[in-house]
Amino acid sequence: RTVSCPLDFCQEKIALSKLLDHLGRTCSATAVPTVLKDSGQENHTVGYHLSATRFTRSETTWKLNHFEYGDTSFVVLAKKFDHFFHFSMVMLESKEECLKYNIEMEVHEFASTSQESEVSFRFSGKPCSIDEDKDDRKYLGLTVNRKGMEKIIRKNKDNSFSLSFSLVQK
Repeated sequence: RTVSCPLDFCQEKIALSKLLDHLGRTCSATAVPTVLKDSGQENHTVGYHLSATRFTRSETTWKLNHFEYGDTSFVVLAKKFDHFFHFSMVMLESKEECLKYNIEMEVHEFASTSQESEVSFRFSGKPCSIDEDKDDRKYLGLTVNRKGMEKIIRKNKDNSFSLSFSLVQK
């Protein structure tokens, strides 16, 4: 089946069987996915930098982060749109397959755990499918307003923040 690349500014429509190669070549922050050995017992963390220019732009998107857990591939998307930051987990699977997983995502201060962070925001739910409408994916995860993100990055001189997540197969 043909799917859209999950990265916002990439307009490629590609066979699902070739999507992993495409992600590694152009749209992922790394050429190969990070393999997770243990999903539910441990949080996995991704760090993001927010330059002053990016913070003031109406829209900005970070390259996606690609992970594998068992036979399942998924990506973590981060996007700022207007006054909101959106974080979504997209599984490269059908909607039915996504129902077999629970996720937790939490945005918090950089270089700290979510428990140590003074301010954090959390989402619990299901990952979204690669089959979801691309424009809707940003609304199917964690959304934090600009004021909340300012509180998270205020202590960090580099304007960096972290997103921790866990994935549990039911």
